[in-house]
Amino acid sequence: MKQVIKHSVWGGAFLLLCIATLPTHAKTKQLYWVFLNSGAKRNEVVKTLSKEALEKMQSDHVGNLGRLAEKGILLAAGPLGGSGITRGIVVLTLDTPEQIKEAFIPDPFVQNGILEVQTFPLITAHNEIHKPDMPVRMVQHTLGVVVKGEHWTPLDETPDTDTLPDLLPTLQTLQRKHELALYGTLLGGGEQLGILLFRSENTAAIQAELSKDPAVREGRVRIDLRPQYQAAGVFRDTSRFAVALPKSRKRVSLFDSKTFAGWSGDTTKTWRIEAGAFVGGSLQTTVPHNDFLTTAQEYKNFDLRLKVKLAGKEGFLNGGIQIRSQRVINPPYEMSGYQADMGEGYWGSLYDESRRNKVLAQPPKEVLKRILKPNDWNDYAIRCEGNRIRLWLNGTLTIDYTEYDTSLPQKGLIGLQIHGGGKSQASYKAITIEELPD
Repeated sequence: MKQVIKHSVWGGAFLLLCIATLPTHAKTKQLYWVFLNSGAKRNEVVKTLSKEALEKMQSDHVGNLGRLAEKGILLAAGPLGGSGITRGIVVLTLDTPEQIKEAFIPDPFVQNGILEVQTFPLITAHNEIHKPDMPVRMVQHTLGVVVKGEHWTPLDETPDTDTLPDLLPTLQTLQRKHELALYGTLLGGGEQLGILLFRSENTAAIQAELSKDPAVREGRVRIDLRPQYQAAGVFRDTSRFAVALPKSRKRVSLFDSKTFAGWSGDTTKTWRIEAGAFVGGSLQTTVPHNDFLTTAQEYKNFDLRLKVKLAGKEGFLNGGIQIRSQRVINPPYEMSGYQADMGEGYWGSLYDESRRNKVLAQPPKEVLKRILKPNDWNDYAIRCEGNRIRLWLNGTLTIDYTEYDTSLPQKGLIGLQIHGGGKSQASYKAITIEELPD
């Protein structure tokens, strides 16, 4: 019966097609955070109901949420995982507090004591609620409820949008890293001070980050974390780093994992094939100079994807993928052109090799810290379309660069680099390409 009740409360709520973006007039309204808690009469009432009656209640419950969404009153709703009295949350935007009671009058779970509504005005300066993706599917996030700790000391000022950031400075970092979808102060919440909604489902990593704040370490506040489920897209990251890698159509492999067919370079001393990967350099001796393994064919507009790994402990550790590049005459082992870079301080960057000799664009350090897998395989994607070059590292967009110098060639070789100056090796495998129209 527990399973039936769980789904009767929330099962169909994710099929709401109208969970809306915050309305344009919402600045004149008040946001309300609603905890839907287990009601005092829950067990008593459920025992008296038939399966058909529960299903009818479920239908009416979901229908009420749907009507609230259609009216632009309900912005988000979803269940919580794990144990605890709170079964789910709802975010409303209303003109007056009296409308809260009106919103749940048609809800049979509330009216029959199966659920109890606990509502607080929510003050927030960071709110990213969007329409769900279609078709609707459930995804997991993490809800954090900030409560007074054992050593809580009253605040000197009236709670406002700065209360939580002042109390928990780590929130500013998490917001810059686009890990927070929503946070805010609960007015009149008693022991409950505020809420944090994280895009991630990794509660252990979130807890580790929040534990750095003095207020948490000193026991002034406690943050209770619970899995929280929403329709995919409701808390989507709209930052430029959240641009999804375009879906690929027909891809062609550039490496058969066994031979150097279609590639040229120093395959005697510098480059070899190990475990289905091109490997350049050495961990025992210092690489004397830059060296490149290049394609025989030139490419203009394309979508290149491959797995890369950089290893080494001594000297300058670096590699990269040349695109729209050419070999130079002096020295003959160099290349000139764009490079999707690899190495500390360079990962995810676009460098201009042996031409302008500078970093053209690079991602913020906090983005790299979040996505990079040091000493392991990383997924690189490079998309060239006209004068636009985009790089993705492990699925995250790191660079969206536009070239305005029309004298530079927009076609050339693809090359794999091992940089000179270190006891290091660069490995490349699973190399595929999709040529794009001009």
